[in-house]
Amino acid sequence: MHHRQKSLTPAQFILYQSFQLCYTPHMARIKTFDETAALDRVMTLFWEQGYEATSVRDLATSAGIGLSSLYNAFGDKRDVYGAALDRYRAIEREQFAAILRESAAVRPTLAAVFAELIDMLLAGGNRGSFTLNAAIELGGRDEAITAGLREHFDDICDLLADRLAEAQAGGEISRTWSPDELARYLAFGLYSLATMVKIYPDRDRLEATAGMVLSVLDC
Repeated sequence: MHHRQKSLTPAQFILYQSFQLCYTPHMARIKTFDETAALDRVMTLFWEQGYEATSVRDLATSAGIGLSSLYNAFGDKRDVYGAALDRYRAIEREQFAAILRESAAVRPTLAAVFAELIDMLLAGGNRGSFTLNAAIELGGRDEAITAGLREHFDDICDLLADRLAEAQAGGEISRTWSPDELARYLAFGLYSLATMVKIYPDRDRLEATAGMVLSVLDC
């Protein structure tokens, strides 16, 4: 036996159609927040507090979204951390690449990099470097994080080595060490400052260390 379908008034029909559009099964959810801005906020939180000390509720509060929105956008806590670290890596790499693209001589360019890093580290309280913090906390314990950090360090060294090779060819810097060796040494020097600032937040000490590291370039 067929039931007669109840006729709808025009107003009821419009409401019915609107309901169908909003609640169609498997329809992708519409994001009501800026995902990049939210990721930047949780990146800063992880940078300041580390992985273990940060709760999922802390992340949602920092991002300014609900727990369900956080999970839907990024996944679980480990996924959020990975996304935040990838974001930081991308920013750091692009900033470094932009500096090295400048046409100035490499020695003063790198001296400016060290000086800017010291300013940033001292202004940032006790945060240090997010990539270095991640290496200390999760390096060797989390395979994906470790692989990402290794890739990041290799990228930074490759950028440096290319620029140092040009400088050596032009007679700007010493040829005692290969570009790859110099790049690794300078990269470790940059990250060592991010460690030192946690123990010795002293500009004179940091600048003296930077000068010693950079002296390897002198002919």
